[in-house]
Amino acid sequence: MNQYAEMFQYVKNALSYYDTHGRKGKLKFRYNRSEHTMRVCQWAVRLADEYPGEIDLDSLKIAAIFHDIGYSVEEDRTSHPANGAKLCREYLTARNYPAAQVDFICELILRHSDKECIHDDIPAELILLMEADLLDDTGAQGIVLDIWVESRREDADYASMLGHIREYTLRTMQKDSVRTPAAKRIWAEKRALAESFAESLSRDLTGDWMEKLI
Repeated sequence: MNQYAEMFQYVKNALSYYDTHGRKGKLKFRYNRSEHTMRVCQWAVRLADEYPGEIDLDSLKIAAIFHDIGYSVEEDRTSHPANGAKLCREYLTARNYPAAQVDFICELILRHSDKECIHDDIPAELILLMEADLLDDTGAQGIVLDIWVESRREDADYASMLGHIREYTLRTMQKDSVRTPAAKRIWAEKRALAESFAESLSRDLTGDWMEKLI
Protein backbone atom coordinates (compact mmCIF):
# COMPACT_ATOMS: atom_id res chain seq x y z
CA MET A 1 0.00 0.00 0.00
CA ASN A 2 1.51 3.36 -1.02
CA GLN A 3 1.48 6.49 1.13
CA TYR A 4 -1.64 7.94 -0.50
CA ALA A 5 -3.62 4.72 -0.07
CA GLU A 6 -2.58 4.63 3.58
CA MET A 7 -3.66 8.25 4.03
CA PHE A 8 -7.01 7.63 2.38
CA GLN A 9 -7.63 4.59 4.57
CA TYR A 10 -6.78 6.69 7.63
CA VAL A 11 -9.27 9.37 6.54
CA LYS A 12 -11.91 6.78 5.67
CA ASN A 13 -11.56 5.21 9.10
CA ALA A 14 -11.84 8.62 10.76
CA LEU A 15 -15.02 9.38 8.79
CA SER A 16 -16.60 5.95 9.23
CA TYR A 17 -19.06 7.03 11.92
CA TYR A 18 -20.10 10.09 9.93
CA ASP A 19 -20.51 8.04 6.76
CA THR A 20 -22.46 5.11 8.16
CA HIS A 21 -24.87 6.29 10.83
CA GLY A 22 -23.69 9.49 12.41
CA ARG A 23 -24.53 13.05 11.71
CA LYS A 24 -26.53 13.70 8.57
CA GLY A 25 -24.39 16.45 7.24
CA LYS A 26 -25.20 17.44 3.68
CA LEU A 27 -28.65 18.87 3.03
CA LYS A 28 -30.17 17.00 5.99
CA PHE A 29 -29.41 13.43 4.89
CA ARG A 30 -26.50 11.06 5.32
CA TYR A 31 -23.71 11.96 2.90
CA ASN A 32 -20.66 9.77 2.38
CA ARG A 33 -17.64 12.03 2.79
CA SER A 34 -15.16 9.23 2.08
CA GLU A 35 -16.65 8.68 -1.37
CA HIS A 36 -16.70 12.44 -1.93
CA THR A 37 -13.03 12.58 -0.90
CA MET A 38 -12.10 9.87 -3.40
CA ARG A 39 -13.86 11.75 -6.20
CA VAL A 40 -12.21 15.06 -5.26
CA CYS A 41 -8.80 13.35 -5.35
CA GLN A 42 -9.55 12.06 -8.84
CA TRP A 43 -10.63 15.51 -10.02
CA ALA A 44 -7.53 17.12 -8.48
CA VAL A 45 -5.18 14.76 -10.30
CA ARG A 46 -7.07 15.20 -13.56
CA LEU A 47 -6.92 18.99 -13.33
CA ALA A 48 -3.26 18.91 -12.32
CA ASP A 49 -2.44 16.84 -15.42
CA GLU A 50 -3.73 19.69 -17.59
CA TYR A 51 -2.37 22.59 -15.55
CA PRO A 52 0.19 24.53 -17.65
CA GLY A 53 2.41 25.62 -14.75
CA GLU A 54 4.39 24.02 -11.97
CA ILE A 55 2.39 22.14 -9.34
CA ASP A 56 3.39 20.56 -6.04
CA LEU A 57 1.42 17.45 -6.89
CA ASP A 58 2.36 15.60 -3.71
CA SER A 59 1.01 18.38 -1.51
CA LEU A 60 -2.12 18.71 -3.66
CA LYS A 61 -2.87 14.98 -3.37
CA ILE A 62 -2.40 15.00 0.39
CA ALA A 63 -4.56 18.10 0.82
CA ALA A 64 -7.30 16.53 -1.31
CA ILE A 65 -7.20 13.34 0.78
CA PHE A 66 -7.46 15.25 4.06
CA HIS A 67 -9.62 18.18 2.99
CA ASP A 68 -12.83 16.92 4.66
CA ILE A 69 -11.48 14.83 7.53
CA GLY A 70 -12.60 17.65 9.83
CA TYR A 71 -16.16 16.34 9.55
CA SER A 72 -15.06 13.47 11.79
CA VAL A 73 -14.82 15.83 14.79
CA GLU A 74 -18.28 15.26 16.25
CA GLU A 75 -17.87 17.52 19.26
CA ASP A 76 -17.01 20.56 17.12
CA ARG A 77 -18.89 20.88 13.84
CA THR A 78 -18.37 24.62 13.40
CA SER A 79 -15.31 24.52 11.15
CA HIS A 80 -14.39 21.37 9.28
CA PRO A 81 -11.47 23.12 7.46
CA ALA A 82 -9.82 24.15 10.74
CA ASN A 83 -10.44 20.75 12.30
CA GLY A 84 -9.17 19.05 9.17
CA ALA A 85 -5.99 21.10 9.08
CA LYS A 86 -5.32 20.21 12.72
CA LEU A 87 -5.82 16.48 12.13
CA CYS A 88 -3.70 16.54 8.99
CA ARG A 89 -0.90 18.37 10.80
CA GLU A 90 -0.89 15.74 13.52
CA TYR A 91 -0.75 12.93 10.97
CA LEU A 92 2.03 14.43 8.84
CA THR A 93 4.13 15.64 11.77
CA ALA A 94 4.05 12.19 13.35
CA ARG A 95 5.46 10.84 10.09
CA ASN A 96 8.25 13.42 9.88
CA TYR A 97 7.08 15.36 6.85
CA PRO A 98 9.06 18.60 6.32
CA ALA A 99 7.62 21.42 8.40
CA ALA A 100 7.33 23.77 5.42
CA GLN A 101 5.33 21.22 3.44
CA VAL A 102 3.09 20.49 6.42
CA ASP A 103 2.37 24.20 6.79
CA PHE A 104 1.54 24.50 3.08
CA ILE A 105 -0.77 21.48 3.01
CA CYS A 106 -2.59 22.59 6.14
CA GLU A 107 -3.06 26.07 4.67
CA LEU A 108 -4.68 24.49 1.59
CA ILE A 109 -7.06 22.53 3.79
CA LEU A 110 -7.80 25.53 5.97
CA ARG A 111 -8.75 27.69 2.99
CA HIS A 112 -10.39 25.18 0.63
CA SER A 113 -13.98 26.14 1.58
CA ASP A 114 -13.45 29.84 0.90
CA LYS A 115 -14.49 29.44 -2.74
CA GLU A 116 -15.13 33.18 -3.18
CA CYS A 117 -11.37 33.79 -3.31
CA ILE A 118 -10.75 31.35 -6.19
CA HIS A 119 -10.09 34.24 -8.62
CA ASP A 120 -7.69 35.97 -6.22
CA ASP A 121 -3.89 35.70 -6.14
CA ILE A 122 -3.69 32.32 -4.42
CA PRO A 123 -1.46 29.26 -4.92
CA ALA A 124 -2.22 27.10 -7.93
CA GLU A 125 -2.62 24.10 -5.64
CA LEU A 126 -5.40 25.87 -3.75
CA ILE A 127 -7.15 26.77 -7.01
CA LEU A 128 -7.07 23.14 -8.14
CA LEU A 129 -8.25 21.84 -4.77
CA MET A 130 -11.18 24.26 -4.81
CA GLU A 131 -12.05 23.36 -8.40
CA ALA A 132 -11.88 19.64 -7.67
CA ASP A 133 -14.23 20.15 -4.73
CA LEU A 134 -16.61 22.22 -6.85
CA LEU A 135 -16.71 19.75 -9.75
CA ASP A 136 -18.02 17.01 -7.50
CA ASP A 137 -21.81 16.85 -7.03
CA THR A 138 -22.43 18.94 -10.16
CA GLY A 139 -23.82 18.11 -13.58
CA ALA A 140 -25.32 14.60 -13.61
CA GLN A 141 -24.33 14.14 -9.99
CA GLY A 142 -26.05 17.37 -9.08
CA ILE A 143 -29.27 16.22 -10.70
CA VAL A 144 -29.18 12.93 -8.78
CA LEU A 145 -28.47 14.85 -5.59
CA ASP A 146 -31.38 17.22 -6.21
CA ILE A 147 -33.75 14.30 -6.79
CA TRP A 148 -32.37 12.51 -3.73
CA VAL A 149 -33.04 15.54 -1.54
CA GLU A 150 -36.44 16.41 -3.00
CA SER A 151 -37.67 12.81 -2.81
CA ARG A 152 -37.55 13.03 0.98
CA ARG A 153 -40.60 15.29 0.87
CA GLU A 154 -43.95 13.53 1.19
CA ASP A 155 -45.49 15.69 -1.54
CA ALA A 156 -42.57 15.37 -3.98
CA ASP A 157 -43.44 14.85 -7.64
CA TYR A 158 -41.85 15.35 -11.05
CA ALA A 159 -42.61 19.06 -11.06
CA SER A 160 -41.12 19.68 -7.63
CA MET A 161 -38.00 17.74 -8.58
CA LEU A 162 -37.62 19.84 -11.72
CA GLY A 163 -37.99 22.93 -9.55
CA HIS A 164 -35.28 21.65 -7.21
CA ILE A 165 -32.91 21.00 -10.12
CA ARG A 166 -33.48 24.52 -11.41
CA GLU A 167 -33.04 26.06 -7.95
CA TYR A 168 -29.83 24.26 -7.08
CA THR A 169 -27.89 22.53 -9.87
CA LEU A 170 -28.79 24.94 -12.68
CA ARG A 171 -28.43 28.06 -10.57
CA THR A 172 -25.10 26.87 -9.16
CA MET A 173 -23.73 26.02 -12.60
CA GLN A 174 -24.58 29.46 -13.99
CA LYS A 175 -21.93 30.95 -11.72
CA ASP A 176 -18.35 31.62 -12.82
CA SER A 177 -17.07 29.29 -10.11
CA VAL A 178 -13.91 27.82 -11.65
CA ARG A 179 -10.77 29.36 -13.07
CA THR A 180 -8.43 27.06 -15.00
CA PRO A 181 -9.10 26.18 -18.67
CA ALA A 182 -9.55 22.48 -17.89
CA ALA A 183 -12.04 23.14 -15.10
CA LYS A 184 -13.93 25.66 -17.23
CA ARG A 185 -14.27 23.10 -20.04
CA ILE A 186 -15.52 20.38 -17.69
CA TRP A 187 -17.84 22.84 -15.92
CA ALA A 188 -19.35 23.88 -19.26
CA GLU A 189 -19.90 20.22 -20.23
CA LYS A 190 -21.61 19.50 -16.92
CA ARG A 191 -23.77 22.64 -17.22
CA ALA A 192 -24.84 21.73 -20.76
CA LEU A 193 -25.85 18.25 -19.61
CA ALA A 194 -27.86 19.62 -16.67
CA GLU A 195 -29.58 22.22 -18.85
CA SER A 196 -30.43 19.63 -21.48
CA PHE A 197 -31.87 17.28 -18.85
CA ALA A 198 -33.99 20.04 -17.30
CA GLU A 199 -35.27 21.16 -20.71
CA SER A 200 -36.17 17.59 -21.67
CA LEU A 201 -37.97 16.96 -18.39
CA SER A 202 -39.82 20.25 -18.72
CA ARG A 203 -41.03 19.29 -22.20
CA ASP A 204 -42.19 15.92 -20.90
CA LEU A 205 -44.19 17.57 -18.13
CA THR A 206 -45.70 20.49 -20.05
CA GLY A 207 -46.82 19.05 -23.37
CA ASP A 208 -49.87 20.31 -25.25
CA TRP A 209 -51.75 17.03 -25.02
CA MET A 210 -54.96 18.65 -23.71
CA GLU A 211 -55.21 20.97 -26.70
CA LYS A 212 -54.80 18.03 -29.04
CA LEU A 213 -57.67 16.19 -27.37
CA ILE A 214 -60.09 19.05 -28.03
